[in-house]
Amino acid sequence: MATQRLTVFMLDDVAEADDAIEEDTRGSLAVSELTASSGLSGRFYSRRNTAHAPTWAKYLSPAVEGGIQGVTSASASGLLVLFVDNQAYALTFGYGRSFLDQSKISRRFGLKVALNLIDEKQIRSLDTKLFDEMVVSRNTQTSRTAELPSFGVDIMRDIVRAVTGIAPISSGYKSVSGADALVLGVASPVEDLPELLRDLHSHYESDKYKGSFGWVDHLAEVKDPVLKSTLDDQIVEQLRARETKSTHLAMPENLDWEDIEHFLIAPTRRQQQFTELDLDAYLSHSAARIDELTIDQVKRRKVAVKFNSSASAVDRWSLYQCIVSEQKIDNKLYALVEGRWFEVANSLVSQVDQVVQAIPPMPLALPPAKVGEWEGNYNARVAKTDESFALLDRQLVAPAGANSKVEFCDLIATDGSLVHVKRKSRSSTLSHLFAQGHVSAEALVDEEMREQVRAAIVQSAGEKDPAQWLSFVPPRGDAPARDSVTVTYAIITDSTANGVEWLPFFSRLALMQTVRDLNRLGFMNVALTRVPIEKT
Repeated sequence: MATQRLTVFMLDDVAEADDAIEEDTRGSLAVSELTASSGLSGRFYSRRNTAHAPTWAKYLSPAVEGGIQGVTSASASGLLVLFVDNQAYALTFGYGRSFLDQSKISRRFGLKVALNLIDEKQIRSLDTKLFDEMVVSRNTQTSRTAELPSFGVDIMRDIVRAVTGIAPISSGYKSVSGADALVLGVASPVEDLPELLRDLHSHYESDKYKGSFGWVDHLAEVKDPVLKSTLDDQIVEQLRARETKSTHLAMPENLDWEDIEHFLIAPTRRQQQFTELDLDAYLSHSAARIDELTIDQVKRRKVAVKFNSSASAVDRWSLYQCIVSEQKIDNKLYALVEGRWFEVANSLVSQVDQVVQAIPPMPLALPPAKVGEWEGNYNARVAKTDESFALLDRQLVAPAGANSKVEFCDLIATDGSLVHVKRKSRSSTLSHLFAQGHVSAEALVDEEMREQVRAAIVQSAGEKDPAQWLSFVPPRGDAPARDSVTVTYAIITDSTANGVEWLPFFSRLALMQTVRDLNRLGFMNVALTRVPIEKT
């Protein structure tokens, strides 16, 4: 028989088939019992959506003589809930996943099964999340199956969300993909599903993956319901206060941005379309009723995606699943990711903090920033009022033959400090800041880029003698000035936290990795400076 593609979820806390269905959705679904001859235990749910004209047809219609007639699209969706050995599973078809109560899904079921099944030398793709103050989702595919090092995984910071690979012939499977769901092709009839699900469950129970992929467990999931409740209460209290310094929204999975028209977040769906998942904008909307927010509401409120390729928005996640946050309780660090709380190993926190605490401040003092003053204005003011600095902000350089340009640094000081300045506000700034420091190091090693930097210094110096800065950026033919320069990070923030905690943990982790990368390039001098904001 032809191969059938299956998407399989394992479910928790489902005693009857209807328990798996989102409560608000039950009344809109057609429900069918399963035949006795099939030997299957469960129910089938389906919905055929009304056909609508696609968005592109509505757009083009005014330009087409007589309009565009008879062009409609509709999607059919199905969900099969099965019970095997008292364990509930869901098999989704079309948009059938949207019928599921998201809180019933056993997270990472598919990932664990896939990691236990696939040959470690025959990986096809990896979906990873790298955690800084923002979540960087990455899908890496190779032109042919490969081993893990080919995918550039950072085992210190990456969390693997999904994997696709080839299973050994002896397993009885071929290509499998796993995240929350397991996706695979089967050639056996529907009556064989119980046998298939039993086998998949045995692979889920296995710890075989720890031999090759043990690092995927470097964050320990919090299982204690009391602790999870305490962490949830802490999040809700902060959201009510519109406190988002340690919390933001992110998509829990990789989606094609080109196919996303907008997001809708309950209960603001009629009032607001979001081009991005913006927590501050959501909390500030009166329809969100944040002052009355409870954790149950956070978990029930839906985040929908309107795809360009679909006729209407599709409920994709709960608001809770989209929250990314760092919280501390009893001196332990916890991270909320995709609706699950993780405890970050104290050993990892200690390792990171030891490195970051050892980074000295820059020798030359920087003045405080002013309220509302952003990096560009701040940099210009520093260069204008302090003769030690030359302004290189927005002076772009590029390697020979490259189409894209980069910024060498914001300020260069007479003591060799290559200063990169960022105001810590929205979540994406610090990861970009650390990357800029790496760019400085690479530019000093690249002779073509050094010539461009020298030209920018001369231009910026004006009537000043540029030699006091040019000495740190030697001309073509001379050795790069690794020992005489200091890659310096200056972060404008109003945080009054002690020690290193004014930087979120995942930013500290990113900084540690950057310092190690710079050291490997031979740049041993790195500085970190906190620039306060004047209140008057």
